[in-house]
Amino acid sequence: MPWLFALALAGELMDINKADAAALESLPGIGESTAANIIAYRDQNGPFTSIDQLDAVSGIGEKTMEKLRPLVTVSEGAGAKSGDDGATVTAGSAAASEAAATATTAAGCPVNINTASAAGLDVLPGIGDAKAAEIIAYREANGAFASCDGLDAVSGIGPATVDKLRACCVVK
Repeated sequence: MPWLFALALAGELMDINKADAAALESLPGIGESTAANIIAYRDQNGPFTSIDQLDAVSGIGEKTMEKLRPLVTVSEGAGAKSGDDGATVTAGSAAASEAAATATTAAGCPVNINTASAAGLDVLPGIGDAKAAEIIAYREANGAFASCDGLDAVSGIGPATVDKLRACCVVK
């Protein structure tokens, strides 16, 4: 924890794209397994492009997000990630471009469909105010979605819409 206080006193934010497990664990609400989940998410999806993407990481909920927002940042032009073979993959490569495209396709991504408000759901491609209200009504009547494919059961949402929003949709 002394590292966190020194960081706060210096007025510097922790870059979640560069932080190692020990640094991440110094953040409030982040333990060993959540730090590992952040690194795994980063390795699988490429660098974070927004702090809001932390919401897609297992173990991070709304309360933790509130604590983290004033303490973390993401690198400008973040674009390198480690490949499976340990080689660095740059943002200009096809693999990194594909990972970035699947990680987020619109501002506000990813969206947890089990906790998002109507305004949060509205950022999903193909979802407007009416469909967002239908998603919430369905969720309240039937419980949490097991996967994003479950949106197909919501009135007015079909497979084509589910395919459009898949890159931005998460469930926790």
